[in-house]
Amino acid sequence: MKKAILPRILLILLFAMPCLQAASQSRSELNWPKFLSGCDLVFDDLSANWNEGVFTGNGLLGTMIYRDTENGLRIDIGRSDVRDHQSGNTSPLLAKARLPIGHFLVKPVGKITKVSARLDLWNAEIRGVIYTDKGSIEFRNLTFSDSDVIYYSAAYKGEERGFTWQWVPEESVSSRTKYSHIKVPDNYKGNPTGQLVKNGETQVYDQSLNAGGGYATAWQQQNTALGTDFLITVAFSKEGQQYVNKAVQTLKSFKSVPISSHIQQHQQWWHRYYPQSFLTIPDSRMQSFYWMQQYKLASGTRADKPALDLMGPWFKQTPWPAYWLNLNIQLTYSPLYTANRLNIATSLMRIIDEQQVNLIKNVPKEYQHDAAAIARASGADLVAPVKLLAGSTADISNGEAELSNLTWILYYYWQHYRYSMDKTVLNKLYPLLKRSINYPLHLLKKENDGKWHFSVKTHSPEYPVGKGTDTNYDLALLNWGCKTLLQVNDELKLNDPLAAKWKDVSDNLVAYPQDENGFRIAADVPFSQSHRHYSHLLMVYPLYLVNWDQPENQNLIKKSLAHWHSFPTALQGYSFTGGASIYAMMGNGDAARDYLNQLFDKFVKPNTMYLESGPVIETPLAAAASIQELYLQYWNNTARVFPAVPTNWANASFENLRTEGAFLLTAVRKSGTTRWIKIESLNGGTLHIKPGFTSTPKLKANPTVKILDMGNQVYSCTIPKGETAVLYLNPEDLKIGVQDVVTYSTNDNSFGKLAKKK
Repeated sequence: MKKAILPRILLILLFAMPCLQAASQSRSELNWPKFLSGCDLVFDDLSANWNEGVFTGNGLLGTMIYRDTENGLRIDIGRSDVRDHQSGNTSPLLAKARLPIGHFLVKPVGKITKVSARLDLWNAEIRGVIYTDKGSIEFRNLTFSDSDVIYYSAAYKGEERGFTWQWVPEESVSSRTKYSHIKVPDNYKGNPTGQLVKNGETQVYDQSLNAGGGYATAWQQQNTALGTDFLITVAFSKEGQQYVNKAVQTLKSFKSVPISSHIQQHQQWWHRYYPQSFLTIPDSRMQSFYWMQQYKLASGTRADKPALDLMGPWFKQTPWPAYWLNLNIQLTYSPLYTANRLNIATSLMRIIDEQQVNLIKNVPKEYQHDAAAIARASGADLVAPVKLLAGSTADISNGEAELSNLTWILYYYWQHYRYSMDKTVLNKLYPLLKRSINYPLHLLKKENDGKWHFSVKTHSPEYPVGKGTDTNYDLALLNWGCKTLLQVNDELKLNDPLAAKWKDVSDNLVAYPQDENGFRIAADVPFSQSHRHYSHLLMVYPLYLVNWDQPENQNLIKKSLAHWHSFPTALQGYSFTGGASIYAMMGNGDAARDYLNQLFDKFVKPNTMYLESGPVIETPLAAAASIQELYLQYWNNTARVFPAVPTNWANASFENLRTEGAFLLTAVRKSGTTRWIKIESLNGGTLHIKPGFTSTPKLKANPTVKILDMGNQVYSCTIPKGETAVLYLNPEDLKIGVQDVVTYSTNDNSFGKLAKKK
């Protein structure tokens, strides 16, 4: 025993010697305007396609700008909480659907020859020019962060003084009715035609709803020395008529402050937002894509704004005007935690907290005393019943047989806690996670093999014939849930009476079904046809219950991934983000990079949006998480720095990426070698880290920081709250700053512009 301890003591002394008076690395001095300008979305000539438009948003309101087919510029107006709220048994895709609002048309005097546009990420605004054979109209558009107001400014030249501005409302009906293959029940009705009214200097389009309330689009225009400014807002209410006055008052209050002050506050918000974390990628296209997603996230939701659905503030006709809950909302929020943008992620927790009563009502009455769940799709009220009963063979739909969607959503609620270590988050999560796990516990039975099995067939999301016994989707999430509840029970010393059951289930749950091809869909359902979803692989990613640190499972992981992608017909964009993330876990950065490039080449649109019949926002955002995992991963209680950097990426750096335990990490890699890593402890505690150095690192920290070699290139760093530690190899390396290995993109091979993809 003493011989084993002695080398570790010597190592601690080696770490400590150079750091008695040390200070941590200073914060980098990045040129943010220069850096982000290279990631801007730039179009030489806008087309008439939504997926080639430029967009703004403040988490609630938003615009999408592209050309109209009839010689005009189209400005789509969106508000992400404008939803119907009809009662009855009609599908939420109809009765509680997102509703279109409408768009403005800028109609020039002359014939349009070209429309150039640039989305300025740093200032979160669009600037462009409409060129015509009679002159030009220079425009500027932004959606203010500090007010729910959209600003559009037009400055004309030549004969374009006479351009017109026209409001075009959309029919207030679920866009799902626009698809001929969808049967619309006779009892579904759209809403009445809206009315255009004038209130002083404000034009208002009043759209009432049959279910009560309505929404109003209001705008004002004011002539300037060079053109015309337009201010636009949308107000919404589920009851009464006050939404009209609210829209008018919003514009009135806004105008009490100079527009320049609003613009300044707007820019300041974004200038604080971006530097919460940083990473640079020596691949111009991928880097531009990553930063577009950071912009998209803050444009699409905020802490006090609606949770992101499939399209955020950017409405487009779609058969999916709802929240999708068996992958989409989970992937949407996945990149926020490592990116140190927990404030943005709060909107996911809020919708869960606010709708707990409905989550409970989603389970059969027999289980409502202690369980909760959610099925495949819902409105913002999260009403989506799951109809599984223990031992039942009743014929229910696949969506109603999706048992574990809520547990998967709560995995990200758990991430929010682990990345913040905020006990108030944990205290809210714990009772709901118990309910989420209690439901599958009610459906278990212990069979003659001594193992817990499901007593009813459940459905593995998206697999065409995915209803089976002991689906891997449900086994993985039940396993994770039981282990997590046990961890919380121990951490908080709760002595929960259910702990014994969680332990029994965790220890004796039937093994994940597998065969010669890897993981099956279920015990009685092989993986035998193309399947875009990785619902049968959640134990690998993102749960990491089966992972690359387990040599006995490495071949299983490889063949499962290969078999999944050996049926390419039904693969979609997120099939490639899932594959990239699994390759990143393996440490195969080249394969992960190649999967991401396939995603960009085949699926991502020129404005970085993604469509499957209609907008589905989650896939590009999931790709941002996959990119982060090339630089920083946290699983099996260990942070891994640059674990899957592609071999041709010699230089890379990141700043203030976050890990579980509330640690901020900053690291620099140059000429293919990691030079230093800074760890900042926001909460105090111990971080296990695999830094990836070629030899034993040195430590630069105050004496209160303790570090221990755990073997297998893993080090245990105990860092008090507010303290930092720097790991490095050579003192000269500390002179290399994050900013010294930055790649500056140039827009010419990225998204937008020529839509050129390599």
